Amino acid sequence: MGTGKLNTLFANFRRDEGGNFMMIFAFATAAIFLTVGLAVEFSHSINMKTRVTNSLDAATLATARALSIGEITEDQADDYLEAVFIANLGVDDLGSSDFAIENITINPVDKTVSARAVYDQDLKFISIGAAVDHQEVGSNSAATYGISDIEVAMVLDTTGSMGGSKITALKDAAEIGVEELLSVNTPTDVKVRISLIPYSYAVNTGPLAQYVYADFKEKKSDAPFYSNELFDDTGVGYDIDAFQETGNMDDMYANDDGTPIDDCATDRKAPNSGTSYQYSDANPSYGMLPRDSRLHTDWCPSAALMPLSSNESALKTRINSLNASGWTAGHIGLQWAWYTLSHDWYDYMPSGSKPGDPAVDDDLQKYVILMTDGEFNTAYADVKKKNWSAGSQGSKSRTHTENLCDNVKGDQIKIFTIGFQLYDSTALAMLKDCATPDDGEVTYHYEPETGEELKETYENIARTIQSLRLIQ
Repeated sequence: MGTGKLNTLFANFRRDEGGNFMMIFAFATAAIFLTVGLAVEFSHSINMKTRVTNSLDAATLATARALSIGEITEDQADDYLEAVFIANLGVDDLGSSDFAIENITINPVDKTVSARAVYDQDLKFISIGAAVDHQEVGSNSAATYGISDIEVAMVLDTTGSMGGSKITALKDAAEIGVEELLSVNTPTDVKVRISLIPYSYAVNTGPLAQYVYADFKEKKSDAPFYSNELFDDTGVGYDIDAFQETGNMDDMYANDDGTPIDDCATDRKAPNSGTSYQYSDANPSYGMLPRDSRLHTDWCPSAALMPLSSNESALKTRINSLNASGWTAGHIGLQWAWYTLSHDWYDYMPSGSKPGDPAVDDDLQKYVILMTDGEFNTAYADVKKKNWSAGSQGSKSRTHTENLCDNVKGDQIKIFTIGFQLYDSTALAMLKDCATPDDGEVTYHYEPETGEELKETYENIARTIQSLRLIQ
């Protein structure tokens, strides 16, 4: 072969870039493969940490609750916590898994349960260029098992649509909630009290009826101020004659002496002028509660509200007395639930039912459980009397509810909402907005569709309330 031909072949080889492309392709493929592998491995690490954290939180909270109610002793706590941890992980046992609990500490002085759990993760891609081929993904958790004082207001829908099997399901479910909540109490140490507020067209105020005045068919009302001294002297806590001079007596349902014809109350109204307490928990000395004359005399629910009580038998008896009839003024139920929990009403509640003061008791926890099966559709406040008919004030009732929900939550009271067999999108949206926002694993809005699911809902809410907050 001549020298010229060799030079030509060498020049062609130098210009040939096919090999360069293959090398670049090989390097790029390896880089992509490594990047995907690293992403998958990192994602797995995050998922495992979440799994360990959630399972350990559930285990420490369950152990704290079991210790609180005397279900287990402190000597049994380690085994109990490990068993709950395993159950939540979904493994058969820790020995044959990549999970482990490094330490469990039960502190009987501080009343705390603490533990650390880890997941041993094999590394393939992250270890490239490093000196390790595995890592521990861990989490710490702790909870206190000293039960705080708890006050719960159950707002119960007893409207006509709750008739038949639904009211039976509500009674059964509410009883389960009462049993579960009160289970932490002992004869010498009451930690939990519950109030009951049934509602339909209005709320039967029962033992609190002295704070209600017979009102006119008006959208606003300058409520009279309640006076304990006047009540002690006359049996009525306000000047009836002075109030009745402000309106048309033909527009009023009242007894001959001017007092309300029954124990029912409607929604609090804004005044014609001055300070409004419409969406507040202001006690009756700032303004009593109206019994609007548009509420017919046969519309008052037969079951009266029950202020805070730890008497399980009495609470169940009141629940069993519930009957279903009427339209839905759920915001009135929420309003009176707030009053039963508000320390501002301390001097106006019966002995044994006086709400605690969060300013004095830092650990005091207050909750509302608001239940309905339909749209809130009946209101009196801010509604003109002309052409008024029950069930035609959906927008007004929702507005009242939204304002009350915001202010109740602003008062450091947490709200659970239950839409039972509720398929109206507007009503569901209102309940979701009213509920306290979900916090981690804690759910505050429920939509049970069967009686059995309603029971589970009340049981879950009761257990959530009992489960004390994580301290780290």
